[in-house]
Amino acid sequence: MGYSIDFIPGVDVALPILGSRARASAFNQGALIEHDRFTLVFNQERGFATYAANNIDGASLIKEGEIPRNDRFRLDPLVPSQFQINNNRGYVNNPWDRGHLARRRSFHWGDRDDAEKADAETFFWTNIAPQHEDLHDTAWGNIEDWMLELADRSDQRACVFTGPVFSEDDPEVQNQPDQTPIKIPAGFWKVIAIKHRQALKTAGFLVWQRDFDKEVPVAFDPFLEQVRLTTIEYLAGLSFAAIRDTDPLHFGGEVDRTGGAALILGRGRRKSTVVASRRDILL
Repeated sequence: MGYSIDFIPGVDVALPILGSRARASAFNQGALIEHDRFTLVFNQERGFATYAANNIDGASLIKEGEIPRNDRFRLDPLVPSQFQINNNRGYVNNPWDRGHLARRRSFHWGDRDDAEKADAETFFWTNIAPQHEDLHDTAWGNIEDWMLELADRSDQRACVFTGPVFSEDDPEVQNQPDQTPIKIPAGFWKVIAIKHRQALKTAGFLVWQRDFDKEVPVAFDPFLEQVRLTTIEYLAGLSFAAIRDTDPLHFGGEVDRTGGAALILGRGRRKSTVVASRRDILL
């Protein structure tokens, strides 16, 4: 039930800690809301999750398409309905997509019945946020694909955290004259934790919604989207203290672009080159 801290053998990947800013706007003082295979903390002021956390078992991933999609968006029974943004208030009369935070495909592993039940629960409004119509098919979708491929090709277990970025000047949307406007998140972030060469490593990614107002949005490139966990901590009002030191960028690592992929090195290590495909990034 919910996110498992000890899902990766031999290590614990703790949930992020809410800072004072995030806690002040959280439902029930930041209490964990647990569903099948994922856990979230809900921001009742904005109407979206502060973050969602889930696990992926790459060794037992079910083939894509085998679990049918059923877009049955519905209220989360664990959060008061008045706090949730739904079709009536957030996703009609405007171009914003109903975007998953914890991705439904990430739950397609292990027992099929369990996977289908978890898939269905990803359609709770608490796991949905308004995303630019071009976001999912470009950088955001490619980051998610890369994470699944990383777990799948090496039969790895992974822990993933996802959340929105809120800012003071986020644009507002009002579907009806008598409705309270909602504010669109400025961007979204993802963090993946996975074992690499017997050690836990993490990578954080960040995308901004305004970047997709361009006619031709920038394609996914780990050099552009990968950021330090400390950047995500600052923007989201969270602390990844338990895993911060497993982020190679945290130590000011260098990135060698000559091989077409990133090899991020910790402080005091010798710079080297790796030749790999552009979609590969070594943590």
